[in-house]
Amino acid sequence: MPKNRIIYQSEALYAGPSPATGYHLAETLYATNQPTGVDSVNAARMGISLVNQLQRIQTANYSFNITRQDVNQFGELAAIDRVILESPTVSLDFSYILGSLVNEHNLGFTVTPSGSTVVNAALKGILDKTEDERNYFIKTVAEGTDALGDSNIATTSPPSVIGIGNGFITSYSTEGAVGDFPTASVSVEALNMDFVAGVSGNFIPAVDPANGTKDATRKYALPSGMSDAGVNPSGLVPQPHANVSGVSALRPGDISLSWFPNTNDAVADAIVLNQLTGVVLSDAKIQSYTMSFDLSRDPLQKLGSKFAFAREISFPVTVSLSVDANLGDVADGNLADIIDNDHAMDVNINLFAPGAGTASPLNQMARYTLKKCKVDSQEYSSDIGSNKSVSIGFSAQIGGPAQTDVGLFMSGIYV
Repeated sequence: MPKNRIIYQSEALYAGPSPATGYHLAETLYATNQPTGVDSVNAARMGISLVNQLQRIQTANYSFNITRQDVNQFGELAAIDRVILESPTVSLDFSYILGSLVNEHNLGFTVTPSGSTVVNAALKGILDKTEDERNYFIKTVAEGTDALGDSNIATTSPPSVIGIGNGFITSYSTEGAVGDFPTASVSVEALNMDFVAGVSGNFIPAVDPANGTKDATRKYALPSGMSDAGVNPSGLVPQPHANVSGVSALRPGDISLSWFPNTNDAVADAIVLNQLTGVVLSDAKIQSYTMSFDLSRDPLQKLGSKFAFAREISFPVTVSLSVDANLGDVADGNLADIIDNDHAMDVNINLFAPGAGTASPLNQMARYTLKKCKVDSQEYSSDIGSNKSVSIGFSAQIGGPAQTDVGLFMSGIYV
């Protein structure tokens, strides 16, 4: 029967592996247990989908725009033709509730495991192009059926898939506030969109950027989705994280922000933490935070190529952090001192598992660290009936893939 409508129950969002034109399937010989990338899975072997479900999606919007150039001439009012000179632009925007950093990991961000001493920049894989480009898939199943846990078997209304090919992340933001779940939002620009029936055996939606030809060799299969992020297929979170398995959502009562001076000067430390901002940060009653960055893309074109043959990131990339707080004590300070004491600081946004406590970093489901950031602005607000508040703006630039002392870092659980 035809669908009367489609609601959130019947849809699921997936992200493919990188690169977008690479293998989306693997198979494992039972004898060797060694997975190998393949175009299609042999029935005699164990098939593995390399496509990952994105968890706790709240919104998903996608569109495309086609730009045409008018061909006019003297003697005619209307254009004699409207020619496409640029490839269509496909956009995908989605948001989700944070339960861990599993989505960030599947989107190509580098996430350091909780408690690990190894530190890698969050954008390492995107900057060195090992995790920059991927395909996205929106699965729709029969009306009245949950997309997660669906067996993917065609019934009276077979599932369908909207594929978004050659997608590049162009922005990321995360926010938390009193009385609400912490969330993240992602924007993607892509080269292609296709619409197919069935969730397996179809060709990936990627195209060849040089000529716009759709891939006709690589196939994919969407796995049946799971409703619980943070739990691996065996149903267990690897030790020592067994106490944080099955987290449905992170909560504002388990979030903390901490500031650390990026200097070895004890006198300067006090200036950075209190006098420079004019706020006793340790006493501020944090109400909300928003951290974001844009990865603007510069399309590189050449004669003989229908599409941009590359979409390079426009540098520098700046990460912005805005913190809103109800004001407590005000520190002594002088704005003019910033000229000689413009010191940087590190800011941690810590999101712990509900009820797990904040004493151990192993209980952190997610942590964002912004290194060598500086105060850009402060805005005070006061009126009758409201608490006096302050909004502090910080910023830092993204460093190179190998830099560990500047930029954005993510750590937490991602299995």
